[in-house]
Amino acid sequence: MSRTTIVSAPGKVLLTGGYLVLDPKYTGLVIATSSRFYSVVRTQPVSSASQATAGRITVKAPQFNNATWEYAVSTGDGADVTVQPIASGNGKNKFVEIALQKTLALIQALKGQPQADSIIHQGSNLEIVIVGDNDFYSQRQALEALSLPATMASLGQLEPFAAQNTTLAAVHKTGLGSSAALITSLVTALLQHFELSPDLDLVHNMAQYVHCLAQGKVGSGFDVCSAVKGSQVYRRFDEQVLRTLMDKTLVTGQEILDTVRPSPSWTTQTTPIALPPLLRLVLADVDAGSDTPSFVGKVLKWRKDNPEAALAAWTKLNDYNSAVEHCLRSLSSFAAQDPDNYRMAIRSVMNGQTATPESKVDHISRALHELRNSLQNVRRAMKMMGQANDVPIEPDEQTRLLDACLEIPGVIGGGVPGAGGYDAIYLLILEPDDSATEASADSVIAEVEALWQGWKELSVCPLSSRADAGGLKVVRKLEDVKGLKKAVETAFS
Repeated sequence: MSRTTIVSAPGKVLLTGGYLVLDPKYTGLVIATSSRFYSVVRTQPVSSASQATAGRITVKAPQFNNATWEYAVSTGDGADVTVQPIASGNGKNKFVEIALQKTLALIQALKGQPQADSIIHQGSNLEIVIVGDNDFYSQRQALEALSLPATMASLGQLEPFAAQNTTLAAVHKTGLGSSAALITSLVTALLQHFELSPDLDLVHNMAQYVHCLAQGKVGSGFDVCSAVKGSQVYRRFDEQVLRTLMDKTLVTGQEILDTVRPSPSWTTQTTPIALPPLLRLVLADVDAGSDTPSFVGKVLKWRKDNPEAALAAWTKLNDYNSAVEHCLRSLSSFAAQDPDNYRMAIRSVMNGQTATPESKVDHISRALHELRNSLQNVRRAMKMMGQANDVPIEPDEQTRLLDACLEIPGVIGGGVPGAGGYDAIYLLILEPDDSATEASADSVIAEVEALWQGWKELSVCPLSSRADAGGLKVVRKLEDVKGLKKAVETAFS
């Protein structure tokens, strides 16, 4: 009997904490996005005439050319589960292969071998479809092909999970963390499909391990953590917790379980956070015509070679990052305690009015201005750090673009997320919810989009993603997600 499991994980935007988040002494403020990656796992019975092919896994990514991978799964004689790629002309997908191998080994350790054998081999195969929302990939060519302008309204006309008409290796990503969202959704979907519902900490630890192994290094992990738990202030784990597994060639399922099982060795710290009401995250894919180099190595080398200067720079930047977090939490508190005056303050700031000490909204307006100043301080500090390293964390072209955006009334702040470079920008804009100013909110977006469309120095294309505090989600049925049923049926038609 066919059985289907569907799990989604969100993309991410690291507003503050670039580079610092690599060190457990510091934190990063990461916002989960409405754009999600979906893993659909289904068990398909095998006919009696085809029993020899039972125990196989077929993975398809229908948005890309030549994106089908097949694996033979074997367990027996007391050995751990083995996932062996079946030769094809589509090459390897390291992320998928490692996720399958390690997660099935974990499942075997959790369930015991006889039960794992019966699930994997009992006259059935696994079929897996992996798809990401359109914002994970640049949609410039799709818009151009339809003669549509680069606007959010145009993006809404594209088919969900649109074909990219290229290979996975060649696609232009937008920096929302597709690999972390893929790994997190796939690991969780497999655990759910094999009737295991572990707590989020085990899912998080396992996804971190798989993602680090696929990348060949222990990264900061904020992207995986936000894919699991949503928007948060994140403090990374001590990388030593994964070092033994990362350094071993052969790892058993029991060793994986012993490592990823929640324990004091996992020092990850997360504190949920959300953007305050009426503050909207706006994103854009920025293509400067060149590849973003790897900046992290240069920055960390500079930190090692210049410890005093680096400590001073990181301490100051951390203070600015903390100020952004404080402003966001203060505004959320004001909105909850005094929603009417909060809305009034939003309108006043959008209209360029200056609050007076006697005003009931003075403290809210000041918090909005403090947020703007704190975001600017983060930008300046990040740019100065890049200049000290000869690394374009905020390239001059991005600086001019962001400065122009900040001239638009209603734009509170912005920056180049994460490690910086030429991939993307983000803005925080005011978005009142009352009828008197809805047109103003729309006009802010329209003015921003008009600026982007007319910008000559860089090619700027908006993304449709918004902030979404939620993390992992189990989807009940394919029809619950627009376009997902079609994508899955097309993949296996």
